[in-house]
Amino acid sequence: MTNAKVIFIGEVTQIAGVGAVVLGVVLSLHHWGAAAALIGGISAFFVGKKLRGV
Repeated sequence: MTNAKVIFIGEVTQIAGVGAVVLGVVLSLHHWGAAAALIGGISAFFVGKKLRGV
């Protein structure tokens, strides 16, 4: 069984990851900051998914 607090942190992390990916797409990959946002967002999404136990 997964702790409720860890599930909540996972959900927040996933939402932040999706937001970062959207921001990266909006800014485009022509800039290093946008590329970092995309990579960080994708990573955060999967870390959140793992924390949630999904």
